[in-house]
Amino acid sequence: MYQPFQHLDSDQVASWQSPEMLMNKSVSRESQRRKELVAGQIVTGSLLLLLIFWTLFGNILVCTAVMRFRHLRSRVTNIFIVSLAVSDLLVALLVMPWKAVAEVAGHWPFGAFCDIWVAFDIMCSTASILNLCVISVDRYWAISSPFRYERKMTQRVALLMISTAWALSVLISFIPVQLSWHKSETEDHLLSNHSTGNCDSSLNRTYAISSSLISFYIPVAIMIVTYTRIYRIAQIQIKRISTLERAAEHAQSCRSNRVDSCSRHHQTSLRTSIKKETKVLKTLSIIMGVFVCCWLPFFILNCMVPFCDRSPGHPQAGLPCVSETTFDIFVWFGWANSSLNPIIYAFNADFRKVFSSLLGCGHWCSTTPVETVNISNELISYNQDTLFHKDIVTAYVNMIPNVVDCIDDNEDAFDHMSQISQTSANNELATDSMCELDSEVDISLHKITPSMSNGIH
Repeated sequence: MYQPFQHLDSDQVASWQSPEMLMNKSVSRESQRRKELVAGQIVTGSLLLLLIFWTLFGNILVCTAVMRFRHLRSRVTNIFIVSLAVSDLLVALLVMPWKAVAEVAGHWPFGAFCDIWVAFDIMCSTASILNLCVISVDRYWAISSPFRYERKMTQRVALLMISTAWALSVLISFIPVQLSWHKSETEDHLLSNHSTGNCDSSLNRTYAISSSLISFYIPVAIMIVTYTRIYRIAQIQIKRISTLERAAEHAQSCRSNRVDSCSRHHQTSLRTSIKKETKVLKTLSIIMGVFVCCWLPFFILNCMVPFCDRSPGHPQAGLPCVSETTFDIFVWFGWANSSLNPIIYAFNADFRKVFSSLLGCGHWCSTTPVETVNISNELISYNQDTLFHKDIVTAYVNMIPNVVDCIDDNEDAFDHMSQISQTSANNELATDSMCELDSEVDISLHKITPSMSNGIH
């Protein structure tokens, strides 16, 4: 009996189709593939263009703000912010656009410009990272020894630190690249790099490790140490300020004979202290977290890839071999850090007011102080902090006659506070800065004099 054909495989079905049908299907698949490719290129190009424009906008805004407003120019610490903005601006001008075109086009269309572009890439990225490191050292010095910092951190010293960072960036980029010290020694790579329209800057092992140490690993180690120390110092300072605040509130409560309110003030002050410590930790975590998340994956791959002995497309090519697409994604992650730096380092209260003035957005831009910790200001300070040392100590001194009998039991706690009665010629710094922690002198309540209200640190 005749049985109909069942379960035909694809090869049998294809063999029964006419050549015209096969050609139409092939053209249809190719057309679909091209549409998907074009759609992918449009999405990729749009995202990269948005990233480039945002990086340009943010860093130009920072530079313009400092140049146009004298009160921002007068602060030495803003010199470091401008240097960081310039390095990030150069990343957006000299590095990102060329790579974006290559990503969309699918090949490197700029020929021999590849070597110069690689040098710009290494120089600008290294300068950005080293500027971040310099800012962390500057903040640590300002917070650990504020009076010494005020005397010695002049514009000349700041420019010297910045010049060192930029000189080091140039030395590890242009000289090795122009002398071809950076390239992998495999002949295949050297011959095919430009002939195939590829600007894959495969590095040799020595240069990859040494440049990564200078550009990332040493700076990130310094930043971890400095920001950890800053957090510990901030903890101590917050507790000392909280002690002063509790003393003033306790004295005021005792004057009014309100015993219940004394306990309430103590609990409120303790909660405020914990809240501020958490805020400091959150801010420092954001600074380090964003930086490490952006750059660490790239520099891990940068040190791994030179040890790859096979082509990334080889069936047995595992780690340390990665595809060019994967590597490029993490390269863009690193460059994206340049678009985030203006938000992190230049978005304190002073800069926000200037930005709203420059953009002319008035009521639309929020100029309300937000309780964040300014790492980019003269010292760590709170934008919305009514707890000024000057006011607390003055209030405390005024209440001393009524305090001594009321808080004899707590006097020992106050005898261990650091000396905060040193004065400063800079009135703005005097009200905003924290107490100096390297002072070992203890004071008693009876040693506080009203003259301290002229300048409290």
